[in-house]
Parts: sequence; structure tokens; C-alpha cells
Amino acid sequence: MLHLATIGSGSIVELFLDAVKKTEGITLTAVYSRTLERAEAFGKKHGALRWFSDVDAMLADEEIDCIYVASPNSLHYGYARKALGAGKHVICEKPFVGSRKEAEELFVLAEEKGVCLMEAITVLHMPNFQIVREWLSEIGPVRLANFNYSQYSSRYDAYLEGNITNVFNPEFAGGALMDINVYNLHAAVGLFGMPKEACYYGNRGFNGIDCSGTAVLAYDGFVCTCMGAKDCDGDNRAVIEGEKGYILVKEAGNLWGSAELFLRNGERKTAEYDLATNRMTFETADFVRAVETGDRESLRSWKEESLCVMQVLDELRKK
Repeated sequence: MLHLATIGSGSIVELFLDAVKKTEGITLTAVYSRTLERAEAFGKKHGALRWFSDVDAMLADEEIDCIYVASPNSLHYGYARKALGAGKHVICEKPFVGSRKEAEELFVLAEEKGVCLMEAITVLHMPNFQIVREWLSEIGPVRLANFNYSQYSSRYDAYLEGNITNVFNPEFAGGALMDINVYNLHAAVGLFGMPKEACYYGNRGFNGIDCSGTAVLAYDGFVCTCMGAKDCDGDNRAVIEGEKGYILVKEAGNLWGSAELFLRNGERKTAEYDLATNRMTFETADFVRAVETGDRESLRSWKEESLCVMQVLDELRKK
């Protein structure tokens, strides 16, 4: 049984802990927050046995063997490094860290400590994402691909009034590219591999943060566009077009739910998804399985995915 501690107490942690409750082999033991009062309230709400406002004290607890990092984006690296250094397994929320260099350092440390490290990127673990990957060979050479994830942020109105929260703060690695479009980048890299070239066109707010934007990824024979927004809503879907047909994912972004295959010869295939299912249960179960069985191949695959996406993000943020 993995004894879990969490760093962070936002809505994504709530969803993750719901997934933990539905997953065998893992249980919540402790929570950390910047104040003991908040940690205690959050811990009692979710049945944690203890709570901390001192992260070093939490990491010194020998019963805890797994840490879920869901702090503000810019703090992921520091917390993950501390946890790995303490010999804990780590599942770290997206965006993984600030650069490929930081990611490489963490994976080297995990290897040295003999623990598992994984980025919590839901799309890669969704059943229908695997089905779409299998369908690619049926549509022939890909010629166009577009992934969209646009979600009007609950904090955007406050931003427009001059109240800058972490997700709209460059100092905390906020913005549409890092906070929401990263799902699309993972989907693209997971399906097509590393692009030959990448550029980003961001719609900048008053403090320079990208409130929305489009990443253009160039591959041999086709272009993939990744659209992400925190200042508007959209039809969050993925479309992959090939010479023999196309694939449509109706709930893309962080979910990759129901998918359809349309071939020019008239053949159709569908893959449904129950929207009542917590999307984080799949990544949680995969992480627990990898830790319990020592599945180095899966861990290596997830590691390479995260490193590739961090490299793309490095490239996009340079331009």
C-alpha cells in the first residue's frame, strides 16, 4: 500500500484525491499547506491522518512513501526535488517543471534514489487516447491536425480588474501555454513524436501573460496546431485528418473522451467514454501499478514524453 502525502490544496488536488479513493493500492496519509490551519482543514476533509505546514517535517515522516505535487507551477521543481531527495516516489502535476534541464535533473535524482517519478498528465493514460493512437494507421498519412482546449478561467474576471492570481502571473509560470495548452502538446507529442519546428503565437494580457494562444508544430508532411485559452470558451475537440479518413475526438483537452473514426470508404468506428468517470483515475492507477510492479518500461516511456514536451515548451517560450 502506497502512503500518499499531497502538496497543494486546490481544486485539482480535490479531483486527484477522489481518484485515489477509487484506486486500490494507495491511501491518503498526510497533507501539506503553507499554514497549519489550512492543512488541518483540508486534511480532515479528506481523511488524512496528519497534516503539516513544514514540508521538511512531512518528508521526514517514514510512513509516507509517495508525494503528489500540485503547488503553483513555478514551485513544482523545488518540491519534487525535495521529495525525491527524501526517497519518496513523486507524481507531479503539469506543467512538469520549468525547463527540460530541470526535468532531466529530477529524473537523474529519481534514478539515484531508486524511486519513481511521473508527470500527472491525464491525456496519456486515457483509454481512448490509446485507441486513437491505434487508429492513426487507418487514416493514412496525416496531413492536418488541430487540438483545442479553451476554458474561460474562473480567475479571468479578477485578472481583468487587475487582481493577478498565480495562473495569470509570469513569475509563477502561469498563462495559457503552460497551464492549459500543455495538454495539447502532450497529445501531439504522444501521437506524432517530436516536431521539426515549433512556434507560439500568444494573445498577451496587460502584464504580458498569454491569456490564449496557438502553438504551431511542424512535422514531415503536415502541421499540427494546438489552441489553448483561459480568456474564452471553445469547442474542445481534436481533429486528425489523413488521406484515407479522419479522427474526431469530441472531448479533448485534458480528457480525450468520446472518439470517432471516419474513413473515405464509408467505414465508421466509435469509442465512447462515460463523462461521470473521474479522468484522473487512469493516471493514478497506472502510477500505482508502475511503483508496485517496478514497470521500468512504462516509467521510461512517460519520462521520454515529459522530456520531449519540456523541450518543445523551451522552444516555444524562446520565440
